[in-house]
Amino acid sequence: MSLILRYPLHMVWAVTNLCNAHCVHCSSSAGCRLPGELDTNEALGLIDQLSELGIVDLALSGGEALLRPDINELISHAVKRNMQVGLGTNGWWIQKERAHELKRLGLHRVQISLDGLGPVHDQVRGLPGLFEKATAAMHACREAGLQTHVCFTPHRDNVHDLENVIQFAYEQGIHLFNLSQFVPVGRGSQAMDLSAEEWKEIARLWANKRREYAGRMKFTSHLAQMALVDSSLARQEAFRGCQAGMGQGYIAPDGTVTPCVMLPVGIGNVKDKPFREIWDESSVISDLRDRSHLEGKCGTCRIRERCGGCRGVAYGYYQTHMAEDPHCWLPPEAAQAKEHVDSGLFAT
Repeated sequence: MSLILRYPLHMVWAVTNLCNAHCVHCSSSAGCRLPGELDTNEALGLIDQLSELGIVDLALSGGEALLRPDINELISHAVKRNMQVGLGTNGWWIQKERAHELKRLGLHRVQISLDGLGPVHDQVRGLPGLFEKATAAMHACREAGLQTHVCFTPHRDNVHDLENVIQFAYEQGIHLFNLSQFVPVGRGSQAMDLSAEEWKEIARLWANKRREYAGRMKFTSHLAQMALVDSSLARQEAFRGCQAGMGQGYIAPDGTVTPCVMLPVGIGNVKDKPFREIWDESSVISDLRDRSHLEGKCGTCRIRERCGGCRGVAYGYYQTHMAEDPHCWLPPEAAQAKEHVDSGLFAT
C-alpha cells in the first residue's frame, strides 16, 4: 500500500455560493450566497491554517469565485503563504485586463468549465452567451501567461459533445483538459447519469486521447476507475483512484469541511474548530483511508487500493460514502480475479 499523507496536498475551497449561472448538474446547487459565508478575516485565517499544515495547492471555486469582492486579497495572501493557487470559473468575468491582473497577483492557473460547444454549453449552464464569454476568457488567460485548463463534466445532456470539446480545447491552445465525473448530488439527478458501460467508453476515450495528445495537451480526470483502462496509471505505485479524504479535501463557503467537493458529508466547520482538529478527529476520514471498510463490490475488489470507486457517486445513489460505486463496469467475478491486478490490464 502506498504512503498516505496525514493532510491532503490539494484543497478545493468554494469561496462563495453566489453564481450567475444555473448549471443543471451543479453539485452545490449554487446561485445565491449562503448564510454565514466566511468573511475576509476568517478566510485569511483559514489560508494560514492550511499553509501551516503543508497544503501546497489551493483551488478557489464557487459558485463563481470571481463574484467574491475580496477574491484578489485571498489569492494574494495564499500566494504569499507559498501556496500554488488555482481558480475555477465559468469565464464570464474574465476579460484581458482581468486576466493580467490575476497573473500579477501570482495566480498559477485558471480552470474554465466547458460542457459543450455553443448552445449545448449555454443550455447546460443555464446562461445564454456563456460559451462566447468562456472562449474569450480562455484567450485572455493564455495571452496573460496563465496556465489555462478546461473542465468537462459528461452527463446525459452533453456526452455527445465530448470529443468535439476536446478538439476545440486543443485548437484554443488549452494546456490541460480535465474530465470531471458526474455525481448525482445537488442539482444533478440520477436521471442525468450515464450507465456503467457508458462510463467505461468515456474512460477508454480519455485514455486514448491522453496518448493521442501526449506532449501537446495534458489530460487529468476525477474518475477513480482510470487505472482500469490506462496501464501506465495502474503501474504507478502511488496511484489510488479516489482521493476523497486522502490527497484532497473540500471546504464549503460557510466553512463546512468535507472529504471531497463531490462528497457532501460534513465532518466539521472551521468556524467552530481548527481544520487540523476536524481532519484528525473525523471517523469519516479514517474510514475513507482504510478501504477494507468499503461495502459491496468495492469492498471485495482486488484493486480497491488502486481505485476505491468514487465515494461521491456511491453517496449520491445510496446515501452512504462507503457503498459500492455504481459507475464501475467490472462484474464481481472480474473484480476479484487476481490476474487482472497482476497484469495491469484491467479493461474488460
